Amino acid sequence: MKDINIRSRDNKAPHLFIPIGDQPALILSAMFLLFVLSVPKYNLPAVISYASFPLLLITAADIPVKPLLHRLLLLSPFVLLMAAANPWLDRRPFFDLFGITVSGGVISGMVIVVKSMVTMIALQLLTLLVPFYRLALALKRVGVPELFVTQLLLVYRYSFLLAKEAGAMKRARDMRSFGGKGKDLFTTAKLIGSLLIRTTARAEKIYMAMTARGFQHGLAEKAETPPFTRVDIAALFFSFLSFLAVRMVFIH
Repeated sequence: MKDINIRSRDNKAPHLFIPIGDQPALILSAMFLLFVLSVPKYNLPAVISYASFPLLLITAADIPVKPLLHRLLLLSPFVLLMAAANPWLDRRPFFDLFGITVSGGVISGMVIVVKSMVTMIALQLLTLLVPFYRLALALKRVGVPELFVTQLLLVYRYSFLLAKEAGAMKRARDMRSFGGKGKDLFTTAKLIGSLLIRTTARAEKIYMAMTARGFQHGLAEKAETPPFTRVDIAALFFSFLSFLAVRMVFIH
């Protein structure tokens, strides 16, 4: 019996080319995120400087900006909600700008917003440049438990079915709702519960079908783990130096 080779639905879509492997790209992204997250809460210039790296990648790889901005707009309410309380929690005067006193809470709130935007763009670029199933295999190669990677791939693969089922339930509700009735909170809660039951039943059927076809809770990896090339090592080394240089320039 052999493991099933899982592939996501978007494999036919073309992905942009990068001159380094999947593992170095994953390590590079993690390194960038660590440097950005390590910036102190009042160091706004450093966070803005780190934003130049994703911007450089977007320009060099000719990545369309509109989808990235659309996803950022979807997540922006949560980011703004995280930073909203900072101006009230930290009212210590930080500096004066044209006669207006700017508090430390305003600066730290802006740092939270910019950090969130920069890191989310970096993660989006990683998923655009590396197909999801290859990204999951790279996670496995760097030591992430196989059980977690398998679960991640299955959730990603069958999230399309969940979205399709939810869309069908929403259309059915809209067709049976007149004058705003049927769209209240309690009806929506019942629909969510029904969606959970349907999802559980569908998951059981999918698992039985996978088991019948030889699935043994693992991933099939046909290709051998590619070694790190000189280009990979050089890219990681110079990227680390660049991130460190920005961190040292703006260190307090």
